[in-house]
Amino acid sequence: MIDKEYKRKVFNRHAKTYDDYSSLQNKISDNLFKKLDLIEVRPSLILDLGCGTGRNGEILKKKYQNIRLINYDFSINMLQEAKKKQHKVLSTKSEFICGDIEELSFSENTFDIIWSTSSLQWCNNLSDIFKKAKLILKPGGLFIFSTFGPNTLFELKNVTKKISNYQKTNNFLDILSIKDKLIDEGFIDPVIDSEEFCLTYKNINKLFLDLRKIGATSGFKSKKIGLSGKSYLKLISDGYKEYSYDGIYPATYEAVYGYVWNAHNE
Repeated sequence: MIDKEYKRKVFNRHAKTYDDYSSLQNKISDNLFKKLDLIEVRPSLILDLGCGTGRNGEILKKKYQNIRLINYDFSINMLQEAKKKQHKVLSTKSEFICGDIEELSFSENTFDIIWSTSSLQWCNNLSDIFKKAKLILKPGGLFIFSTFGPNTLFELKNVTKKISNYQKTNNFLDILSIKDKLIDEGFIDPVIDSEEFCLTYKNINKLFLDLRKIGATSGFKSKKIGLSGKSYLKLISDGYKEYSYDGIYPATYEAVYGYVWNAHNE
């Protein structure tokens, strides 16, 4: 189980510098916006689940004039950063709610679009989120999201598995599992695809720095082993040489994109 309070503290700690290290998350969001551009929808109320520092909400507000946007995140410091961004876009109304994605309590048939990017991986029960998303979407509403697939950080996962029983990376669901969960909760014909990105680093310390700054270290809290331990970093660095080339340390990310309509009531 992901320790939510631990993750909340991590994101609160790095909220002010998150944007300086989130180029991959921004690229994934931009790709999701390209998919949204191909979908005809005229929303009046949008929910941004796991809004982070508000970059995507800022784009949504510019894309859809005069909408009402609900920014939802479990990190109060992330929401403060989102407020700073979005107050500049005055054509739409923004609201900011601090809460856990797994504890949504909106009324049924509320939203025209639920948008979520690079956030669902921090949830313990994806099926329950999909169930709640379907309930709070209006009939004909759109649920569009991105998350991470099982090939994400496979290099680090394999290395840490060899030297420790402690889990340093999350267990990400594959495309078929995500699609099945959507269908199980009543969605029809979800569209799911994926792509891989490979980031490269000159040393293992820089990789871990990036992971910390975007809150992407495992949500499985441990007091016994930390990423800052020099001896542990040495073990990781040595083990990672299996994947390194020309002094470069690769880190693979598998982005999973999905969208699905909430069928009209019969």
